Amino acid sequence: MSYLPFSPRFSLLPLCLAIAAATPGSIMAQDRATADTATPATSVETDNDALALDTMVVTGAADTEVAGGPVQGYRAKRSATGTRTDTELLQTPVSVQVISRDLMDDQQALSMDDALKNVSGVYVMQGPDGNTMDAFNIRGFQLDAYGATYLDGVKDFSRSPKETAGLERVEVLKGPAAIMYGRIEPGGMINRVSKQPQAGHFTRLQQQVGSNNLLRTTVDTNGAFTDDHRWLYRVNLAVENADGYKDHTDNQRVYLAPQASWQVNERTQVRTGFEYQSNERSWASTYGTIGDANGPVDISTSTNLHDKDDYYQDDSLTWQLSWQHALNDHWRIQQRLTYVDRSSKAEGSSLSAADQDGNYTRTYWGWEDEQTTIASTNIDLIGEFATGSIEHTLLAGVDYFDEEYDSGGWASGGTPQPSNIHNPNNHDAPYDQDYNISDYWYDNRNMGAYLQNQMALLDDRLHVLIGARYDSADYTYHYGGNGFNPTDSELTWRGGVLYQLNPAVAVYASYVEGFGKSNFSWGSGEIFDPQTSHQYEVGTKLQLTPELNLTVAAFELVKDNLTMADPNDITRTILAGEATSKGLELDLTGQLTPNWKMVAAYAYTDVRYTRSDQFQGERLHSIPRHGASLWNTYAFGSSGWEVGAGLTYRSERLGVQQGNQPALYPYTMDAYTLVDMMVAYEFPLRDMTAKAQLNVNNLTDEVYHPATYGRNSRIDQGEPRRIVASLNLSF
Repeated sequence: MSYLPFSPRFSLLPLCLAIAAATPGSIMAQDRATADTATPATSVETDNDALALDTMVVTGAADTEVAGGPVQGYRAKRSATGTRTDTELLQTPVSVQVISRDLMDDQQALSMDDALKNVSGVYVMQGPDGNTMDAFNIRGFQLDAYGATYLDGVKDFSRSPKETAGLERVEVLKGPAAIMYGRIEPGGMINRVSKQPQAGHFTRLQQQVGSNNLLRTTVDTNGAFTDDHRWLYRVNLAVENADGYKDHTDNQRVYLAPQASWQVNERTQVRTGFEYQSNERSWASTYGTIGDANGPVDISTSTNLHDKDDYYQDDSLTWQLSWQHALNDHWRIQQRLTYVDRSSKAEGSSLSAADQDGNYTRTYWGWEDEQTTIASTNIDLIGEFATGSIEHTLLAGVDYFDEEYDSGGWASGGTPQPSNIHNPNNHDAPYDQDYNISDYWYDNRNMGAYLQNQMALLDDRLHVLIGARYDSADYTYHYGGNGFNPTDSELTWRGGVLYQLNPAVAVYASYVEGFGKSNFSWGSGEIFDPQTSHQYEVGTKLQLTPELNLTVAAFELVKDNLTMADPNDITRTILAGEATSKGLELDLTGQLTPNWKMVAAYAYTDVRYTRSDQFQGERLHSIPRHGASLWNTYAFGSSGWEVGAGLTYRSERLGVQQGNQPALYPYTMDAYTLVDMMVAYEFPLRDMTAKAQLNVNNLTDEVYHPATYGRNSRIDQGEPRRIVASLNLSF
């Protein structure tokens, strides 16, 4: 599936400059005035469900924030990710962290990995197909690699690393999120909140150049189709070309996300749009390196251990339609519909571990013609009312998720190709002539109904949250000659209470249950109970200054009904055991002074098997006990100059489970610290605002390995020093 008829290997900079030069100064001045004074084209209240509808019209007032809308600086005040309703973070009895657009721009975050390093307890992982997709771990448990992130509250297939150019925010909900989002891994969920049409006119152009011949152009333009601002539009575009940091590798990407909103009348709004993304990357860029019995092999980061022609390609198109209607001043109904169509193909290789002389082998691995379609919808009824002195926000809703996946044939095996880490053979892959193909497809259908009540009492000091959800899931799975059809249902609930000791200090406690994936034995076809989870959490939320927030959370999270290989027959799967994660997290976000912005995070995570015949007491691989990050920016008054600097630290991590490979234990990956820096200068250019910026990531060129896939033949490799220079034009 390919939607664009041109190659992305070109730069949009000449076009961007031409647009800027051709725009009359009087028109740009008028547009800026419109943006500064615009008001919403509706009288409907703005505390709407930003996940089900998002906020389609946003004012330009600096002190106005709605869930899903722009954040001034680094500190968000409101979110809907934790509750599906627009709620103050200081009054939400769960841990929700928000990465703002300003922070992503200051750090030049080109990937979700770049953005999420700012949140405590969130770590990059190796997915089942390497880093061909986004893969993360939250609070010690890996997210579903085929749906690691959500878009505006809806799960989408994550074969390719997601683009950041069209995002307004990235939000992380900690702990089981099944109450709001159905079947999901228990560590939490990552919600990508898209940029939406706003009142007023603006265009932002950016050209980036950098290490490994990076050439990246982005455009963000917003305006109105009509003078009354009832019809608005917004378009985001990104085109990227770069060589990989490994030999014989490259990366190409095209991203396009147009949206339109319609203010039908004072009570009704509609928004629609699509997100298109096309990627083609070298296989070696996604699979890191390998190890021997002592851990990662000692070779140059640029060494490509795969074939030079190995690659994967992905095209996806996501269409969204949202609407809301205010029934009266207190009740409203809203719905989101999403449809995803994607295809992918890969011709790659699977590597063995290396022996002590550096010898390893390559065999074929890929997929022939992968196809995925996802249809999803949710409809919510939200009411705001009072019973005596208690204020209620009631949410009742249903959702449906239908995912149909067909690999087109998983391809593996073939004649092993010998190679050596010190002199890899990148030019010969005879195994690609005699590999095996296995059918692999599944249909995943989930339907849920949920009810939630948020209550405020004692003069808005005490906030109580209680909710329940019923899920019915039907999962049909086929691989090779085996087929399974587990059908599961579950009733889960959560409760939380938050008390504001004063307007700047709140303490909270919560309990939540989760509903995870289906379990079955690949060898016997036996179907087990699904995975479940529960979490206890206590914490405090402090507004240290009017612009600086601190969240401290302590938790115990248990994941049950884990599967494992039968010690007496490794071809069988048995259901046994649980794992428990205990930890402490701190997140500091905001401004110390009007010129000094900062984000800091720290997490202590102790996650280990607490009931298991094979792994009892053992830590889970790739999870650091200690993780921390810090980022500061300082603006030198009105001079236009700004500097930034930050650190990212990860303590040592287990590389492989002892129960799987006792001879390699304790194989660990070293702790590491990364240093990032930024300098920027903003200045007027004709009737535009221009900003020149230079970012350096991994300043000291640290060699590091963030994670493994649980063995020494799949070890993630951190990116070496990256330099990105950019020019931004806004008008």
